[in-house]
Amino acid sequence: MLKVSDWLLAAHSCPGFKRLEKTAHIEKGHTIHHTEYLHLHIPKRYALVNITEYVEEVLEKSGVTDGFCLVSAMHITAGIYINDAESGLLHDISGWIENLAPFGKDYQHHQTGEDNGDAHLKSYLTNHALTAPVTNAKLDFGTWQQIFYSEFDGLRDKRVLIKVAGIS
Repeated sequence: MLKVSDWLLAAHSCPGFKRLEKTAHIEKGHTIHHTEYLHLHIPKRYALVNITEYVEEVLEKSGVTDGFCLVSAMHITAGIYINDAESGLLHDISGWIENLAPFGKDYQHHQTGEDNGDAHLKSYLTNHALTAPVTNAKLDFGTWQQIFYSEFDGLRDKRVLIKVAGIS
Protein backbone atom coordinates (compact mmCIF):
# COMPACT_ATOMS: atom_id res chain seq x y z
CA MET A 1 0.00 0.00 0.00
CA LEU A 2 1.21 3.49 -0.84
CA LYS A 3 1.89 6.08 1.83
CA VAL A 4 0.63 9.67 1.62
CA SER A 5 4.24 10.70 0.93
CA ASP A 6 4.05 8.75 -2.35
CA TRP A 7 1.44 11.24 -3.58
CA LEU A 8 1.96 14.77 -4.87
CA LEU A 9 -0.67 16.83 -3.04
CA ALA A 10 -0.69 20.40 -4.36
CA ALA A 11 -3.50 22.43 -2.82
CA HIS A 12 -2.58 25.76 -4.41
CA SER A 13 -0.52 25.01 -7.49
CA CYS A 14 -0.11 22.65 -10.42
CA PRO A 15 3.42 21.27 -10.48
CA GLY A 16 4.04 19.91 -13.93
CA PHE A 17 2.20 22.65 -15.84
CA LYS A 18 3.67 22.96 -19.33
CA ARG A 19 1.35 25.15 -21.39
CA LEU A 20 -2.17 26.05 -22.47
CA GLU A 21 -2.99 25.42 -26.12
CA LYS A 22 -5.92 27.23 -27.72
CA THR A 23 -7.50 25.09 -30.43
CA ALA A 24 -10.79 26.85 -31.12
CA HIS A 25 -12.60 30.12 -30.56
CA ILE A 26 -15.93 30.42 -32.36
CA GLU A 27 -18.28 33.39 -32.05
CA LYS A 28 -21.71 33.51 -33.66
CA GLY A 29 -23.67 36.52 -32.56
CA HIS A 30 -23.45 36.61 -28.78
CA THR A 31 -22.65 32.88 -28.54
CA ILE A 32 -19.07 31.78 -27.86
CA HIS A 33 -17.43 28.35 -27.90
CA HIS A 34 -13.81 28.39 -26.70
CA THR A 35 -11.53 25.32 -26.40
CA GLU A 36 -8.07 24.97 -24.88
CA TYR A 37 -5.93 22.09 -23.70
CA LEU A 38 -3.90 22.21 -20.51
CA HIS A 39 -0.67 20.25 -21.07
CA LEU A 40 1.09 18.91 -17.99
CA HIS A 41 3.62 16.35 -16.82
CA ILE A 42 3.06 15.40 -13.19
CA PRO A 43 6.40 14.48 -11.56
CA LYS A 44 4.93 11.60 -9.52
CA ARG A 45 2.73 8.63 -10.38
CA TYR A 46 -0.05 9.80 -8.04
CA ALA A 47 -1.21 13.38 -7.51
CA LEU A 48 -4.07 15.67 -6.59
CA VAL A 49 -3.27 19.11 -8.01
CA ASN A 50 -5.21 22.35 -8.11
CA ILE A 51 -5.82 23.57 -11.67
CA THR A 52 -8.38 26.27 -10.84
CA GLU A 53 -6.13 29.16 -11.92
CA TYR A 54 -5.67 27.64 -15.40
CA VAL A 55 -9.40 27.05 -15.83
CA GLU A 56 -10.05 30.67 -14.76
CA GLU A 57 -7.43 31.89 -17.24
CA VAL A 58 -9.14 30.03 -20.09
CA LEU A 59 -12.54 31.37 -18.97
CA GLU A 60 -11.19 34.94 -19.01
CA LYS A 61 -9.71 34.51 -22.50
CA SER A 62 -12.99 33.06 -23.77
CA GLY A 63 -15.02 36.22 -23.20
CA VAL A 64 -18.00 34.19 -21.93
CA THR A 65 -20.04 36.02 -19.29
CA ASP A 66 -22.84 33.48 -18.81
CA GLY A 67 -22.65 29.78 -19.64
CA PHE A 68 -20.77 26.64 -18.71
CA CYS A 69 -17.20 25.41 -18.46
CA LEU A 70 -16.41 21.75 -19.14
CA VAL A 71 -13.15 20.37 -17.72
CA SER A 72 -12.23 16.84 -18.80
CA ALA A 73 -9.25 14.59 -18.11
CA MET A 74 -8.20 13.19 -21.46
CA HIS A 75 -6.86 9.96 -19.97
CA ILE A 76 -8.49 6.88 -18.45
CA THR A 77 -6.17 6.88 -15.44
CA ALA A 78 -6.83 10.48 -14.38
CA GLY A 79 -9.80 12.44 -13.09
CA ILE A 80 -11.27 15.86 -12.40
CA TYR A 81 -13.17 16.88 -9.27
CA ILE A 82 -14.27 19.89 -7.21
CA ASN A 83 -13.49 20.19 -3.52
CA ASP A 84 -11.79 22.31 -0.87
CA ALA A 85 -8.08 23.15 -1.29
CA GLU A 86 -7.24 22.37 2.34
CA SER A 87 -4.07 20.27 2.66
CA GLY A 88 -5.44 18.00 5.39
CA LEU A 89 -8.40 17.16 3.18
CA LEU A 90 -6.05 16.27 0.30
CA HIS A 91 -4.30 13.80 2.62
CA ASP A 92 -7.68 12.36 3.61
CA ILE A 93 -8.82 12.07 -0.02
CA SER A 94 -5.58 10.38 -1.15
CA GLY A 95 -5.78 7.94 1.78
CA TRP A 96 -9.43 7.15 1.04
CA ILE A 97 -8.72 6.57 -2.67
CA GLU A 98 -5.71 4.39 -1.87
CA ASN A 99 -7.76 2.35 0.59
CA LEU A 100 -10.48 1.69 -2.00
CA ALA A 101 -8.11 0.87 -4.90
CA PRO A 102 -4.74 -0.09 -3.42
CA PHE A 103 -1.52 -0.10 -5.39
CA GLY A 104 0.16 -3.50 -5.75
CA LYS A 105 -2.96 -5.63 -5.67
CA ASP A 106 -3.13 -8.40 -8.27
CA TYR A 107 -5.82 -6.91 -10.52
CA GLN A 108 -7.15 -8.93 -13.48
CA HIS A 109 -6.12 -5.98 -15.69
CA HIS A 110 -2.48 -6.85 -14.95
CA GLN A 111 -2.89 -10.11 -16.91
CA THR A 112 -2.73 -7.93 -20.05
CA GLY A 113 0.83 -6.89 -19.19
CA GLU A 114 -0.18 -3.58 -17.58
CA ASP A 115 0.61 -2.60 -13.98
CA ASN A 116 -1.95 0.17 -13.49
CA GLY A 117 -5.19 -1.60 -12.57
CA ASP A 118 -5.41 0.53 -9.43
CA ALA A 119 -5.09 3.72 -11.54
CA HIS A 120 -8.15 2.81 -13.60
CA LEU A 121 -10.19 2.20 -10.45
CA LYS A 122 -8.90 5.37 -8.77
CA SER A 123 -9.94 7.48 -11.77
CA TYR A 124 -13.43 6.04 -11.51
CA LEU A 125 -13.65 7.48 -7.99
CA THR A 126 -12.89 11.05 -9.09
CA ASN A 127 -14.86 11.20 -12.37
CA HIS A 128 -13.39 11.99 -15.77
CA ALA A 129 -15.02 15.42 -16.18
CA LEU A 130 -17.06 18.17 -14.58
CA THR A 131 -19.25 21.00 -15.76
CA ALA A 132 -19.08 24.28 -13.83
CA PRO A 133 -21.51 27.19 -14.15
CA VAL A 134 -20.25 30.57 -15.36
CA THR A 135 -21.99 33.72 -14.11
CA ASN A 136 -20.76 37.28 -14.62
CA ALA A 137 -17.60 35.95 -16.34
CA LYS A 138 -16.55 33.93 -13.25
CA LEU A 139 -16.82 30.33 -12.15
CA ASP A 140 -19.99 30.32 -10.03
CA PHE A 141 -18.55 28.40 -7.08
CA GLY A 142 -19.06 28.32 -3.35
CA THR A 143 -16.45 29.95 -1.13
CA TRP A 144 -14.04 27.02 -0.88
CA GLN A 145 -14.62 25.18 -4.15
CA GLN A 146 -11.59 24.54 -6.36
CA ILE A 147 -10.96 22.34 -9.41
CA PHE A 148 -8.47 19.48 -9.03
CA TYR A 149 -6.76 17.22 -11.52
CA SER A 150 -6.17 13.76 -10.08
CA GLU A 151 -3.35 11.70 -11.58
CA PHE A 152 -3.00 7.97 -10.96
CA ASP A 153 -0.50 6.90 -13.64
CA GLY A 154 1.76 9.91 -14.05
CA LEU A 155 5.35 10.57 -15.04
CA ARG A 156 4.27 11.18 -18.64
CA ASP A 157 2.66 13.96 -20.64
CA LYS A 158 -1.09 14.41 -20.17
CA ARG A 159 -3.81 16.78 -21.43
CA VAL A 160 -6.89 18.30 -19.84
CA LEU A 161 -9.67 19.69 -22.05
CA ILE A 162 -11.15 23.04 -20.99
CA LYS A 163 -14.18 24.07 -23.06
CA VAL A 164 -16.20 27.20 -22.31
CA ALA A 165 -19.55 27.84 -23.96
CA GLY A 166 -22.05 30.60 -23.42
CA ILE A 167 -22.85 34.18 -24.27
CA SER A 168 -20.77 37.33 -24.20
